[in-house]
Amino acid sequence: MTKAENCAVTNCKEPLSGSLEGEALCLNHFISSCYARLDEYDEKRKGPGLSKADAESARRFINECTRQADEIEHTAQNLDNLERAKLLHIILSASELGCHLRRSPRKAAAIPVRISSEKLGGAWEENTETVLLSQYGASVRCNHPTKTGERIQVVRADTGQKTEARVAWQRSSENDGLRIGVEFIGCENFWELDWAAIEEAR
Repeated sequence: MTKAENCAVTNCKEPLSGSLEGEALCLNHFISSCYARLDEYDEKRKGPGLSKADAESARRFINECTRQADEIEHTAQNLDNLERAKLLHIILSASELGCHLRRSPRKAAAIPVRISSEKLGGAWEENTETVLLSQYGASVRCNHPTKTGERIQVVRADTGQKTEARVAWQRSSENDGLRIGVEFIGCENFWELDWAAIEEAR
């Protein structure tokens, strides 16, 4: 069976850029499909609410479209500024929706970590600590400016364990300084906690 080379949307002859739920799409149809589905889930969340099945479907879609948008943004050639901005906005919108569909409880904990970025022309490294933990990420104090979707490395100072993460958000406050929210990439329990017991205790 020959692999498709063009977009699966009828009458579209544009080359492939990514896929969503098994459907190969060109860049424009990938972007429009992401926006349509994210808007659909957000409207349901604000209206009648998402059923358990819808919430799980939304989480899977958020993970897929974020991963695909991030990969396209990092690897695709000849992206113009508008296309790049749309991909980054999709990552941000997906992350914001994901915050309303949290899969794990939060735990306040100050764990010493080293975070670093190897982005071209702006590499940095910082020893800091966490503020809140989740099974899939954390909020971390950070004095370096970051961008949503930026990839960083997180290393635990106590165990030396390391993982790659994606910046989901960045916030600042007069009382607490600058924080970033990070989502781990391919790591299920970086903090080695019993999340089922933490959930029951809430």
